[in-house]
Amino acid sequence: MDVLNKNISVIGAALSGIAVARLLKRNGARVFLSEFAPQEQKSQEYVLLQNEKLECEFGGHSDRALQADWVVVSPGVPGDVPILRKLAVLKIPVYSEIEIASRFLRSPVIAVTGSNGKTTTTTLIGEICNRSGLDTIVAGNIGTPLSDVVETNAENGIAVLEISSFQAERLKTFKPKVGVLLNLSPDHMDRYSSVEEYYGAKRKTFEMQDAADYLVYNDDDGNVKNLIAGLSGTKVPFSLSRKLPNGCYLDSGRIMCQLEKEEEVITTDRIGIIGKHNIYNAMAAILASRLMHIPVSTIQQTLHEFKGVDHRLEFVKEIRGVRFYNDSKATNVDSTYVALESFTAEKIILIAGGKHKGSPYTPLRELTKQKVKCLVLIGEAAPLIENDMNGAVPVTHAHSMHEAVQKSFERATNGDVVLLSPACSSYDMFKNYEDRGNQFKQEIFHLN
Repeated sequence: MDVLNKNISVIGAALSGIAVARLLKRNGARVFLSEFAPQEQKSQEYVLLQNEKLECEFGGHSDRALQADWVVVSPGVPGDVPILRKLAVLKIPVYSEIEIASRFLRSPVIAVTGSNGKTTTTTLIGEICNRSGLDTIVAGNIGTPLSDVVETNAENGIAVLEISSFQAERLKTFKPKVGVLLNLSPDHMDRYSSVEEYYGAKRKTFEMQDAADYLVYNDDDGNVKNLIAGLSGTKVPFSLSRKLPNGCYLDSGRIMCQLEKEEEVITTDRIGIIGKHNIYNAMAAILASRLMHIPVSTIQQTLHEFKGVDHRLEFVKEIRGVRFYNDSKATNVDSTYVALESFTAEKIILIAGGKHKGSPYTPLRELTKQKVKCLVLIGEAAPLIENDMNGAVPVTHAHSMHEAVQKSFERATNGDVVLLSPACSSYDMFKNYEDRGNQFKQEIFHLN
């Protein structure tokens, strides 16, 4: 992509905003970065930009940001902020960081999206590709901006990208060789005006695909099947509920892959990550990998040895017969539902709550009644969750992670599980979900 001597503004000094600003500057663009938050709140970012000699402003978006051939917006910036409305009036093109960074890619792309399971599946596919000997980059919403690593991408390698709805909103030419759509359920209702708008953002990940590309999708999810109707990529389904003539399916505990021929990949009891949702994630990874001609033996070995990702149903420690699991990555209701479903005989003390994202918590009520011994609530959403649970289980409130862990341990007995699975984002009390999960783990290690 030729950006030499282009005037480009970047809106937002978060990770991906700074990463794309650096990428563009390295390639000869005249870059101006504009951040709404005051400099005092972004002191680390300000120092980094000064060291990079990147022109920037903090504390608001001035008209200087409008003096651009085109603009890149960080995914965390909502689409209705005044600076973006001004850009629309002036008809100045606005792109996402993933869109711009992807134009520097030289290898094929596997792009993973969905409401839940994205990070696990992206990481798993990346591990399989690495183990196969492919020169692999894993980036996107997973935590590493694509702009930071795109220039290391080899022509004979592979890029495995996790794509969030925020990142997908402004995709225009992005065209993955293999797209993966795991599932769809309401999320980010604090950002989108409707669930249809949220699903529509997800759909953009696949809209530029043609018949030479593949769209791997969950055949058991009605929302997914409705969304992909009319897309041009060659559709390859996976299912736990029925045998498929083409795709991935379950047969008497064996995961079968039917593409050019039928192959048994692995039995479910040999997969290293627990839960029904992780069988879906494994199937998606199997199909993405086989479509890139990675041997079954490599896939099988990786699935057996892969133990998941931090903050996603991560086993932390067992103390006096009580097992602690960190599921801080569960930032929406559906993800917490999946986490609760993953435990069978155990009684659960569930730590939930955080920043409310606009969706009701009522879908959790019946499952909570069946599986949860006590609900320990934190954060601004605590009263909303308690109201939606409507007396299903005993509830107690905590004002810090320290207090939440202490109260949970006091209520747990031998054989119980203490599960942090918040169903909310973290930004009311913590820097991010990683900070929330790390504080949870630290408090556990302080228990006697």
